[in-house]
Amino acid sequence: MTLMRAALWTVVIAATMYLLIEGRGLLLPFVLAIALWYMVDAMADAIERPRLGRLHIPRPLALLAAVLIMGGIVVVIGRTIGHNITAVADAAPAYEGRLQHLLDQAAQIIGMEQAPTLGELFDRVSLAETVGGVARAAATVVSVAGIVLIYTGFLFVEQVHFRHKLSLIFGARAQRARLRSVFEQIDHDIRVYLRIKTVLAVATSLLAYAVMRWVGVDFAGFWAVMVFFFYYIPTVGSILAIVAPALLTLVQFDHLTPFLIVLIVIGTIQIVMANVIEPAIMGRSLNLSPLVVIISLMVWGTIWGVVGMFLCVPIMVVLMIVLAHFETTRPVAILLSADGRIPEPSHEPAKAPFD
Repeated sequence: MTLMRAALWTVVIAATMYLLIEGRGLLLPFVLAIALWYMVDAMADAIERPRLGRLHIPRPLALLAAVLIMGGIVVVIGRTIGHNITAVADAAPAYEGRLQHLLDQAAQIIGMEQAPTLGELFDRVSLAETVGGVARAAATVVSVAGIVLIYTGFLFVEQVHFRHKLSLIFGARAQRARLRSVFEQIDHDIRVYLRIKTVLAVATSLLAYAVMRWVGVDFAGFWAVMVFFFYYIPTVGSILAIVAPALLTLVQFDHLTPFLIVLIVIGTIQIVMANVIEPAIMGRSLNLSPLVVIISLMVWGTIWGVVGMFLCVPIMVVLMIVLAHFETTRPVAILLSADGRIPEPSHEPAKAPFD
């Protein structure tokens, strides 16, 4: 019986992985819509919460305010990125000369008689193919964004009757209580994660922007936006947030002092935020094993690319909470946790699927 159960779980896991990879084009827009819907809904809840003990904003107004705020953030970020892409194209010749100079210096250090030119390094790159690829990628992003917005709208419509449908599906009171407990735990942990991550990402990006503006790094606003997004990617994001601005500084200036300032100061900010302040504030609210986080980053990054990297921690939090509420899968939840402490089911555990 145990062997049959293990074989059945293996088939289910393999089939799930196959569907996640092969169905990426269909699943990703819906997953992004769920993430967008959840962020807007959480923001609306925060706006709706009574202020000063009396003031209470009606739900429709809170939801409208959340949508406007989220839309404004997207517009500002989009305009910042678009403006800086144009500026990068204008500054490309200057960067090309500086990069060629760095190649010449590197060739001298390693003993090469003549350094390769940038033209030799990229002579096989077709400009027409590159431009066409960028255009196709831009068209894909626009089309996916439209689908995501449509899905998000329907999710808000579905939200009105979703709880009632679940109560009809799980008729028994004990099952409804268990389901409510799981949803409440997931909602609490994800909101704590998003709130802390967002606050620290904003603080990190503002500090990085101040450092880059002080040094005189080009496109400081663009890189501050990138630092904000990098902060949501575990481990790898912190490395990218340090290395990318530092490399631009190295190419921009003729001496190493600005490069060292950006590298050391922004690196210190990232390390302190990600490894000291964040664990102190977040505590053990998520309680995911660091090894599990790294493995999930690689797995979901391979399956869904950058989107998977952003969503790997929330996905694993949801998975651990769900697994913890079934007796058969509790050992797996314990393995996913950092110290073996997992959410306790509020009632007698139900049988897991295939038990």
